Amino acid sequence: MADKDTTDIKIDIESLRKDIENVNSIQGRLDTAIDRLTDVSSSIKSMLAVHEEKIQRQEKIDEVIFDKLKDRADEISDVYRELKKDIELVEKRVLIEIKSLKNDIGSRVGVLERYRWVIMGGAIVIGWILSKNFVQIVNMMNGA
Repeated sequence: MADKDTTDIKIDIESLRKDIENVNSIQGRLDTAIDRLTDVSSSIKSMLAVHEEKIQRQEKIDEVIFDKLKDRADEISDVYRELKKDIELVEKRVLIEIKSLKNDIGSRVGVLERYRWVIMGGAIVIGWILSKNFVQIVNMMNGA
């Protein structure tokens, strides 16, 4: 029985040695995994720092762009107001010029209409005189 106990103890000791080796192997793998995770963590930290810097730069660029857009919008508004004023002035000048041309043309047409009526009146008078004295005028022309 002592041999059996010794054999059982030896088997248990061998089993424990294998378990210790397995634990050591697992511990080595865990150490390696922890080292790798540490490396990955530091890489992620550096990438996050780089990305944070890029984000800050982009925010500054966006701020500059928005400021320039606001300035451009203000400039466009100013130009629009100036153009609107200029167009209104030009429109007023054109309307005044059109009114003066209308008055000028109206006076000219009035003069032409007066001459037309005078000529028509003169033609009527000449026609009436001719109609009353047509026979005498024809005789004068034939006799002369």
